[in-house]
Amino acid sequence: MAPSPKKFAGIVAGLVVMVFVAYLVITYPRVLVCFSVSFTVGADIKRVEFEVPFIHKQVKVEVRVQSGNALWAASILDGETVVWRHAATQSGQTTYASDWIKLAGGRYNFTFATASLGSLEAEVKIMSKGGFW
Repeated sequence: MAPSPKKFAGIVAGLVVMVFVAYLVITYPRVLVCFSVSFTVGADIKRVEFEVPFIHKQVKVEVRVQSGNALWAASILDGETVVWRHAATQSGQTTYASDWIKLAGGRYNFTFATASLGSLEAEVKIMSKGGFW
């Protein structure tokens, strides 16, 4: 016995909604990397590798400085190629957030470096999102 046209339409509508919701869940913004840095006088570097999911197309870098007085620089590298870079002179508490940076899915390296006569304490967060958001 074949399902009625109304039942068939209901099943199709349910599947369409499930696919749409699954897409939203998969592409929703998520934190890829979150780490703290605590640098003292001089120059120091922290490197972290991260992976952008295949369906995500953009990343955002957020640096939240709790205290310190330093020159810092952050960059995203694809192999040896610099994809994104930002540098700032920091004094006191502040938050820096980049624009959304277009990146293809894959592995990248993130470098956070500082040079100073003071110290710097910060939290670095890298987030990604898919196309819908």
